[in-house]
Amino acid sequence: VVSTQSTGNLSMLKVLWNVRPVCASLGRHFSSIGAQPSTWELQESLPRLPIPDLDDTCARYLSSQLPLLDDQEFAHTLAIVQKFRQGIGAELHSKLTAWDATLDRRYSYIHQAWKDMYQCDRGSVLLNQNPVLTYRDDPAQSTQLERATNMVTSTLRYFCSLRDGKLAPINSCMMQFPNLFQSTRVPGESRDSLVRYPDAKNLVVLHKGHAYSLEVLDGVGMPADSGALEHALQQILADDRPVNELGLGYFTALGRTEWATERVKLIQENHEMLETIDKAIFVLCLDDLDANTPEEVLQNGLVGEGYNRWMDKSFSLIVTKNGKASINWEHSWGDGATIIHMMQEVYKDSLRHLTVNNDSPVPVQKLHPRLNDSSAAALGQAKQQFEAARAGYDLKGFSFEGFGKSSIKKFGVSPDSLSQLIFQMAQWRTYGKLVGTYESASTAGFRSGRTETIRSCTSEMKNCAVAFDTEHPATLSEMVDLLKANSVKHATLCKEAVQGYGWDRHLFALRNLNKLEGESELDLFTDASYSKVSTIGLSTSTVADPCLQLYLAFGAVSPNGYGLGYLMSPDQFGAAVSCYTPNEYYSDFLSNLESTCSDLHAVMLGKNFKESRTV
Repeated sequence: VVSTQSTGNLSMLKVLWNVRPVCASLGRHFSSIGAQPSTWELQESLPRLPIPDLDDTCARYLSSQLPLLDDQEFAHTLAIVQKFRQGIGAELHSKLTAWDATLDRRYSYIHQAWKDMYQCDRGSVLLNQNPVLTYRDDPAQSTQLERATNMVTSTLRYFCSLRDGKLAPINSCMMQFPNLFQSTRVPGESRDSLVRYPDAKNLVVLHKGHAYSLEVLDGVGMPADSGALEHALQQILADDRPVNELGLGYFTALGRTEWATERVKLIQENHEMLETIDKAIFVLCLDDLDANTPEEVLQNGLVGEGYNRWMDKSFSLIVTKNGKASINWEHSWGDGATIIHMMQEVYKDSLRHLTVNNDSPVPVQKLHPRLNDSSAAALGQAKQQFEAARAGYDLKGFSFEGFGKSSIKKFGVSPDSLSQLIFQMAQWRTYGKLVGTYESASTAGFRSGRTETIRSCTSEMKNCAVAFDTEHPATLSEMVDLLKANSVKHATLCKEAVQGYGWDRHLFALRNLNKLEGESELDLFTDASYSKVSTIGLSTSTVADPCLQLYLAFGAVSPNGYGLGYLMSPDQFGAAVSCYTPNEYYSDFLSNLESTCSDLHAVMLGKNFKESRTV
């Protein structure tokens, strides 16, 4: 067992994998056998995440406040920021840069604090942290058994390729990659830990609330024979036991401290079962339902049936009866860039429909939980909490086919700037105000980089939202000019964020340093405007790749906000729109997404939509 509380050094990657010499075996790896670069060879050449200049951070912070505050509020915040910049902020920044200079060069200044943030969060990972991505369908494999066998085979080949250093190297940080497999998040009373089992050889399968373990690697680390794997999965699908309505997976959706308490009790009689699940290479969820519409696919992947989930695992491969395949992953160990790399490679490999030929059988081991009265009662309560959480949120798919990436580029603006503007304008039309907005940017180009926030709610966005009101006198040419100015601003923010020059992570580090020194909270963070900008009303993220069928889906960050996983494809725009219920404005927001897209489309076509609505 390897605890990643004390590991993660890139020089330790091979140790984490327990790498050993292996013979070349047909079906083990993605890449061809022979001389080739090591998976990890580019890691030492990556730059470290920079610490932004304090003056630039303060300026960016104030710029993000402008569209949210009136003149009086902004003047108050400006005075606080100036005092911070000239006083305690400058002192903390100096200490942060000095401390950063002493760090192991493989780590960023935000690495430990960001890990602490995730692992000390006591909320449930359900909706709050775990997202879902959906694989594109494979027309040649429409049954659950075929798709599951093929996807598990390709995922194991990816695992072996990564473990043995046979994947092609990538020019971004791979520190998260070992935690893709054989790892789990273990709940603790005040903080969780991430634990790896580098010698694990089993796959855990969940079906109808029952758990099974399959040994899918042989004695030398070769993936299981595809025929034997298919036979084992067929046995599981043929298990005629009724649905186990009290599967242990409900526990993993509890608040972390509550789950830690119950796990301590549970482990007394279920140590072997819990360890078997914890150490699994990954979890396969065979769901006993069809998912046909985008909403059904996304809702099942994001939440599904609690008895057939294990939210703590690094990731779960979910396959429905009609062959829809999704990945739900635990977010503390890694980000979308790592997951999407795996999905890209696995999907491409799965389309080849390769088989692994290995004489070793794949016996099916049924895992039987032992529940005393106390644990059974607690599990019943956990189920009730899960059902309440599932009933207390909604998710709908939205799509608009009037434009896509190709036509937007021809119009002369950034597709992502238009995507973000759609959300801002829908927010403005629904509520008459803008809100704190998060857009994720990957900083994986740096050592131990994770994400930075693109603060896409800007004055330029607000100018567009206001000018596109039907009653506003802005002309067609003026609206076009505003769209292009917005595109320029948004492109600048995106470029700065991926280069590590946002304001969120820098201020987070300064605030954390002040806390570690035992000082009282800083005025900057008790200011009402800080609460306003950091209350994320629109949480947005996009992932685009041919391996994906639908959009990224995740829960809203704030009680009255929206989670917006979106995709601007070449010929259409789409989004998964989630929120907590009841939300009396949900239908209005969805309607305003539609009207916003229609009005933007008209302007792109050279039409002033306002003229047709003039009475």
